[in-house]
Amino acid sequence: MKRLIIFTDLDGCLLNKHDYDWSPAAPTLRLLQQRQIPVIMNSSKTVPEMQRLSKELGLHGSTFISENGAVICWGQEFKDLDGQIEVIGEHRDKILSLLWPLKSQFRFRSFDDLGLAGVVKETQLPEDRARQALQRQGTEPLLWDDTEQHRRQFELILQASGLTMTKGGRFWHVAGQTTKGRAMQIVGMRWAKGRGSAEDSRLSLRDREIIMAAVGDSPIDQSMLDQADVPIGIPAAAGLGVQVDPVRGIIATQTGSTGWAEAMIQLLARIDGAAESSSS
Repeated sequence: MKRLIIFTDLDGCLLNKHDYDWSPAAPTLRLLQQRQIPVIMNSSKTVPEMQRLSKELGLHGSTFISENGAVICWGQEFKDLDGQIEVIGEHRDKILSLLWPLKSQFRFRSFDDLGLAGVVKETQLPEDRARQALQRQGTEPLLWDDTEQHRRQFELILQASGLTMTKGGRFWHVAGQTTKGRAMQIVGMRWAKGRGSAEDSRLSLRDREIIMAAVGDSPIDQSMLDQADVPIGIPAAAGLGVQVDPVRGIIATQTGSTGWAEAMIQLLARIDGAAESSSS
């Protein structure tokens, strides 16, 4: 049988966006752990933020992906990599050096501009957690205060420098040439004991002995959902913010951690049903 691996966004999915509560998903998360189904966090949060969350969620020691695919923190599943932090794409220092001269042409505020007090104000995070959010390694979030036309010009300038700009739930995120989907593919190939490079387009994860499910709620999650065997969308109050393949996918009817738990139960039912069919 193929092994199920779940890659999940946090804010608006496993965590409620408005209060960061995950208690409605706690029983389902425990069920996944009892069944030894790996849950890989794949979020915009930094390594320190996710290390703290991994302890709270009972995922301490597990591999996770941070900063929207820019950083992989390898866990105990990979003995040769356990504890290593891998930055994919550009380091934050280079991103900031490219953003700095653009401040005279465009109106935006990055985390570096906001500082600790500004991040606390914009995210409503307590000071200790905002300090962790500032400890970035491979991305820079920003608030766009200019026109949409200027934003498109800004994005073209970034692209010419090898950077990308993607919309998240609250912020735009500037990064190197990486996505949540690319990082998920790298982890998936390692998990499948990859018989080649994760960059080799001739190798299909769907041909491996794993099934990847990916959970997201905003456009920055789309690359992850597009590459998953089972894409899962969690709606926000304003509706669904991702595109989900109607054949392969699952769309929760509820928001946040309640919707996450609902979708996981549907996923398990589908996997169990497929297992029963193949054994009969």
